[in-house]
Amino acid sequence: MTVGYVIALVMALGLLVAYAMVVRGKDIWLGLLFVCVTVVNLGYLLLSVASNLPMAILANDVAYLGSVFLSMCMLFSIVRLCGSPLRRWHVILAMVVGVLMFALVATSGLLPWYYADVQLETVDGATRLVKTYGVLHPVYTVYLLGYFGLMIATIIRSVQGKRPGSQKLAGVLAGVVCGNILVWLFEKFLPLEFEFLAVTYIFSELILLLLYWMMQDYVLVRDIPKFTPAEQRQ
Repeated sequence: MTVGYVIALVMALGLLVAYAMVVRGKDIWLGLLFVCVTVVNLGYLLLSVASNLPMAILANDVAYLGSVFLSMCMLFSIVRLCGSPLRRWHVILAMVVGVLMFALVATSGLLPWYYADVQLETVDGATRLVKTYGVLHPVYTVYLLGYFGLMIATIIRSVQGKRPGSQKLAGVLAGVVCGNILVWLFEKFLPLEFEFLAVTYIFSELILLLLYWMMQDYVLVRDIPKFTPAEQRQ
């Protein structure tokens, strides 16, 4: 399994480099999305080679750090691709909620709120955490479902707006979001040894990279909505 995480991390780093080389007029949210996917896969790899419980908990926190803000970056990347307005207060609210969410996760090993108990075990040469969920663990599920819901709502709104090519773009984006939802549900309800979301995230950013690469040839980067002075004050 460790080899799988190494491959996933190398692929994430490769896509991050590809983003820097391919996308003109860099989009901050897409760039941060690629960074978050790299952080998630780094956390999974560090967890798989952790030699003691404190190191494993720290690695798990690293993976969650990427995951928490990955959802935000994916939402805002989809908002930009769909041509929807993105106001400063949206970003501030998302950042505050994300920080609070990660602060809750970071109590692991210190307080029984998110994980009531964590133990270390080795499976096929890789380290993993055996977790007993705490009373506040469902908060993360609500957090993710909220972001998934906002992504789908943004895509539906794009279709209703009847922007040129919006139906095809929305279909691709909906496939990306639904794929992540299905894999997340698959991992949540079935006991799996490997974090397949590590691979799903890579496929998601590959599709988003291809979309940006194609759109910059047919739609000028300046046509993708950015903050305007009026929006920044809202």
